[in-house]
Amino acid sequence: MKYIILMLFVSMIVAGNQYSLLNYKPLGDRELTRFLSISCEIIHVYDDGSIDFVANEYEYDILLRAGIPFTTRIDDLGRFYSNRCDGGGRNTGIYMTWSEISTWMNDLHNTYPDITSSPTSIGETIECRPQTVVKISANNSFWEDDPTLPNCWYDALIHAREPSSMRNLRFFMQWLCDNYDRNGFCGLQATYVLDNRELWCLPCNNVDGYVYNEPFSYGNGMWRKNRRDNGGSYGVDLNRNWSVGWGGAGSSGNPSSDTYRGTGPLSEPEASNIDAFWQDYPPVQMHSTHTYGNILIYPWGWTDDPTTHASQYDTQGEIMVQWGTGELHGPSAQINYYSSGNTRDHSYGLYGAMSWNHETGAGFAGFWPSDTESFKLSRRNLRSYLVTAFLAGCPLDPHVPDIPVIDEIGPVSIPFTINWNMASMPATYALQELTGYEVLLDDDGSGGPFNMNNWSTTTSQYHSSPSSYLSGGTGTMTWTETAVIPENGGGRLSFWAYYDIPVGSCQGSIEVSDDGGDNWYYLQTFGRTDLNWRLSIHELDEWQGDTLSFRWETTGGLCDLYIDDILVEVWEENEFVDLDIPVNSYTFTEHESGEFWFRVVTMDPDFGPSWPSDAVLAQIDLGISPEVHPSGHTSLGHISPNPVSGMACIPVTISKQDAGSVDLAIYDLSGRRVVDISSQINTPGAHTAYWNCTDSNGSQGPGGLYFCVLNASRTHMTRRAIVVW
Repeated sequence: MKYIILMLFVSMIVAGNQYSLLNYKPLGDRELTRFLSISCEIIHVYDDGSIDFVANEYEYDILLRAGIPFTTRIDDLGRFYSNRCDGGGRNTGIYMTWSEISTWMNDLHNTYPDITSSPTSIGETIECRPQTVVKISANNSFWEDDPTLPNCWYDALIHAREPSSMRNLRFFMQWLCDNYDRNGFCGLQATYVLDNRELWCLPCNNVDGYVYNEPFSYGNGMWRKNRRDNGGSYGVDLNRNWSVGWGGAGSSGNPSSDTYRGTGPLSEPEASNIDAFWQDYPPVQMHSTHTYGNILIYPWGWTDDPTTHASQYDTQGEIMVQWGTGELHGPSAQINYYSSGNTRDHSYGLYGAMSWNHETGAGFAGFWPSDTESFKLSRRNLRSYLVTAFLAGCPLDPHVPDIPVIDEIGPVSIPFTINWNMASMPATYALQELTGYEVLLDDDGSGGPFNMNNWSTTTSQYHSSPSSYLSGGTGTMTWTETAVIPENGGGRLSFWAYYDIPVGSCQGSIEVSDDGGDNWYYLQTFGRTDLNWRLSIHELDEWQGDTLSFRWETTGGLCDLYIDDILVEVWEENEFVDLDIPVNSYTFTEHESGEFWFRVVTMDPDFGPSWPSDAVLAQIDLGISPEVHPSGHTSLGHISPNPVSGMACIPVTISKQDAGSVDLAIYDLSGRRVVDISSQINTPGAHTAYWNCTDSNGSQGPGGLYFCVLNASRTHMTRRAIVVW
């Protein structure tokens, strides 16, 4: 009987809170002003000026009384979502309940106690539930803030009907922990972030609102706000309750509105708790995830005026979408709608954080995506989240390090040197060694091993002549083979893309499946017009031990997605030989024989790792002793780079006879001995000595001509070096 009463009560709540997806096309400025004054939640602004928006029953009635003309796209969103979602008998479907989120956070800490804090409350909600945050960092003490490590803040579910945002952030948190200290490039990325950043993550911001939605049938939980009792209505929109721009356009003063801003700035504990935390732990980057619309927005939301850092926002936004989400980006007031009193304006305006808001999911996904789409969306924002963490090291100088190019190696004997081009900015390098390297697919866009459903080859656009693959609207292009990623190895998928896709309503994607195609993840999405051929790289060592399938998918009749020059590589084993090489070369004085492939990563001191270079083959022959130069003589090689402005690389070979007795020093034009570097070359064999352009006291000398002089029993050699500042 109690169950029947509860279900009747829930049905009454649903009937009293119907939400509709509507479309409005302005007929003039005065009418548009009247529409905007109602402050409905705007979802998408189309190129023709028409607007998709959501209205609750109160707002729907105001629109009718105001004479605002609109059309109905979906009359009852809750019923629509509920009808298309299975959920497996769970009200929240594949999404965790608040209780399950809490358990998951505890499990994450118990599994990774060295890089996560214990889940910690930063304050209570209006209904006295904890706002629980996990810190992820090698410096994992929650309340300890290392001033040398930039702070990053990530949150989700500030709006209770947007569970995909929580799933996005959970995936990122899990990915960082799973890949920390793993061999391979994904391990390098995760380890760099957690060793050099402090990340605070709040997967469920609006706890009370989300708990309120839990009893409804899957997809019917359409509550947006928190659960403050306003006296006759409930809830404050937590993304309109912040200080900067509070009370302006895009927020409502009526408690019945879904964008009700509250009685004053930070009136809600859910917002004031975070602000109090930021006062002590100010973020350098702030990333708050929402749904839906497939856009990336940043300040300002309360005014059309540009921010002081508009150029930096545009640059970082472009990096984020090129790395992963392929969407339109810009200030929300300019590309979508006003939203005064939002989180990102507050964190940027008061704390200087570069602040971001993903509206995750295309129009067909909505607030409660289908089961299939919910699964695919899980990792959609992963690489965008990584970018915000990397760029926390250079927030006002956003840049991505250069991808190195290695010189051809081929057949070599010991000793041998690997050379590559120098990065355009000061950096060190990491050298990765691969074994068992194999190319599984090298396709030039002319008709390879793909099952094509509404895709075809075309000569209208291509990256390499004469053709590429083109979507014809909704369809898929699926690779007919699979890639097995060895247990200790890795792999890479790369391709070039060019696309013209309507924002919000349509989408292209590259997807991966590790279960034979039963479920797919988005590796990368495309949802704007970008008429430039761009390289996409996806490292695969996070799937060690798995068999992977790949497909390209487009949804929407107007999707033009071109794909060309697809490369799938795998390798049996990999290791990083050295993570801190100061110059653009590395010399092996010993190595086993056989075929090995090498890749180089630029390690930017502010950003972190670049994408790896292409793999280059070395065929190593041990016919010559690894300890003695082929000539048996001591010699001094050519200095690189030359001219030099940072670190000079000096190749030296020492014979057995001269070992321990060679003098190597730097002299200036006057003949003054600037510094002795002999201690770097005591043993026989090939060496690389380094000079950082300073004297023996560590002081930087003037620019100009210097001499590197080697003296041994039978050898006297000199090389010139030009120092420039």
